[in-house]
This record gives sequence, structure tokens and C-alpha cells, in this order.
Amino acid sequence: MKKILVTGGAGFIGSNTTKLLCDKGFQVIVFDNLSMGYRQLVDKRAKFVKGDLQNLVEIEKVMRGVNYVFHFAATSIIKHTLEDPLNCYKNNLNGTVNLLEAMRKHGVKQLVNSSSASVYGEPESIPVKEDSRKEPLTPYGSSKLAVEIIASSYFRAYGINSTSLRYFNAYGPCDEQQPITRAVPNWIKQVLNNQPISLYWKGKQLRDYVFVEDIARAHLAVMDLSGYNYFNIGSGKGIFMIDLLEGIFKAIGKQTPITDLGERPGDPMNLVADTTKIEKAISWKPSFSLDKGIKLTVDYFKNSRFKMIIFGTHL
Repeated sequence: MKKILVTGGAGFIGSNTTKLLCDKGFQVIVFDNLSMGYRQLVDKRAKFVKGDLQNLVEIEKVMRGVNYVFHFAATSIIKHTLEDPLNCYKNNLNGTVNLLEAMRKHGVKQLVNSSSASVYGEPESIPVKEDSRKEPLTPYGSSKLAVEIIASSYFRAYGINSTSLRYFNAYGPCDEQQPITRAVPNWIKQVLNNQPISLYWKGKQLRDYVFVEDIARAHLAVMDLSGYNYFNIGSGKGIFMIDLLEGIFKAIGKQTPITDLGERPGDPMNLVADTTKIEKAISWKPSFSLDKGIKLTVDYFKNSRFKMIIFGTHL
């Protein structure tokens, strides 16, 4: 049975991918320091190890016998990275180097890396292709681009195959980020609690939303690729944020007042993926429509008791 190490597997995308790996019969080890993730989100079929990528000894201990690494662990809240860029670079760069060093020492040759569309910054044209100009607007975006370059060097120097997946806007169940910065879970919770909606840029930003299960499937689809690879992961379709909000109102069956918060630093106005490259390489395409994905996400937040466990309240 193949053994897969999932760093950051107690977070949003990591926990969803861990569940899919367990469903497929893989032996999974989740390595997470729980600074941004939650033990309750980790599938019970996976082995959980609390540890930090800043500690090389800890990561080396769990690397023994591993065949693949899925790397999700990172400082990812944009506001935090703007306020404390040094910590962002320390966690994202040093942590990745430690991970790759542990892989090198233990002969692990397959890495799937969680990257981001934030590597592009404000794109020159839409949709965004993988070879488009890269001028990140935030420390987070530049750290993700740097991680890709580091992974590339470890392939060329040591033969560690790596594939970086540049997510556009991920959404779906188990998005328990604290503090909440992503629009979909924030808006759903605000509507369910009869609170005003917080909206930036008057909702005129164009975005590409991709359901978390489709993202998880992409990880499994690329896990055996050789060489150094990078792909956009998105729906290939843009939606204005105000229209996304209307879809959430419709799925819940009610709406609440909108509070315009103006502009937000670090936000490009238009960001939509060109997914031609991955479709040709491995025939991956998103299978969830936005309407279906929003309904599943709304159902999760309506029915989840996770907030009671962590925060003492229940929606």
C-alpha cells in the first residue's frame, strides 16, 4: 500500500484531499502544527502527527517509508502576510526547504505542491495561462512563486519530481479558516446569522471559483507525473463577486443587507484560469458546477457542528 504524507492536512484543502486519499485506499499520514488547521477535520482513517515544518527532526521522523508528499502547509491569510511578511517567508520558504531536505535524505521522489494564482498578480490578459507574467502583489504570492522555484531546483539537482498546482478561488465544505477571509464561507455564515454582508470593490471583481473536491482530484491525478510541472486549477469561467453573492442568497433562500468595505490591498481586479494545459496533460476537468458547489457548501455550514466543538457556538 502506498504511503502518502500530507503536510497541512488539518486545513481546508488538505483535509478534503486526505479524505479522498483514504477513500482510494492509500495509507495517509497528516503532519500539521494546528496553527491554522483543526484535528477534528482530519479523517479518522489517517494517522495524525502534530509537528512543525520548522523542525527538521520532526519532519524527518515521519518521512520514513513515505512514497509521496502532498504539501499544503503554509501561512496563507493575505492580511497576516501583509502585516508580517517576515513570518510568511520564514514559514513558507524555510518549511518547504526542510520538507524537501527530508525527502532528499529518505529518497522520496514525488511531491505535489499547493501553489496559488496569486503568483500572477494583476494579469495582463484573461484567461491567465501558466506562462503569463508573474508579478505577485503580496508576500504570500511571492512566497508561493519562490516555493515553486525551490521545488524546481530540487528536481534538477536531486531528481525529486514535483508538480505545483496553482489554485484560483477554492471553496467548499470544511473551510473553517479563522479569521475568515475567504468570501464564500464568510458570506454564507453572515447570511445564516442574519448579519450584513461584507463586500469589497462593490462586487465588481472577476473571479474563478473551483470546488474543493475538484482540487483534491487534481492532486491525485498528477501524483505520478515525472519532472517539474505546474498547472492552473480553476473552472476556466469568471464570475463577478456580486453575482456570486446573489447565488449564495438564492441557495440559502434569503438575503441580508450589503456593507461596502471599499478597496482591499493585494486584490487583483480580474483573475480567471486558462486550464487548457492540465486538460491536455492528464484530462482533468472540474466536475462541479458553481451552483452545485455552492449548494453543497451551504448544506455543510447549515448542518455542521464543527463551530460548537471549536468556538462554543453553532450556526
